[in-house]
Amino acid sequence: MKKISILLFMIGVSVLYAEKLEITADKFIAKDADKAVRFLGNAKIVQGHTKISADRIIVYFNDDNSTQKYSALGGVRFHIKKSAANYQGSCREMLYFPKKKIYILRGNVKVKDRQNKRDITASKVEIHSSTGAFSIEGSKKAAAKLTFEMK
Repeated sequence: MKKISILLFMIGVSVLYAEKLEITADKFIAKDADKAVRFLGNAKIVQGHTKISADRIIVYFNDDNSTQKYSALGGVRFHIKKSAANYQGSCREMLYFPKKKIYILRGNVKVKDRQNKRDITASKVEIHSSTGAFSIEGSKKAAAKLTFEMK
């Protein structure tokens, strides 16, 4: 319990000057040597207007105990709402790098870009939430697809 408290404190410190971050799950596992906290079963992240849910979420720390990245795995559903982005969708895996404000979505990615009225289907999508820029990639099995309205 002490290890979980310490790592949860580190999560809190890493977002002290950002929006409040809340992570819930059925089970939490923390190991000091891993520099990671695992949230297993019905895992959910809420930060401001951004919401992510998955089978499991892992928060990784670097050597100075600041948050390096978040990883959401299995049945990922999300609504990323920032100043330059409003994306909603699903994928198999999501990585988020908070310092760079970059989301990487992999595996059967489906994204609805609500701000620009576009739909994206791909095997990989990279979103820069601070600028709204994104890149999409298909695979050998299926091409990436971008659908939008012409004016």
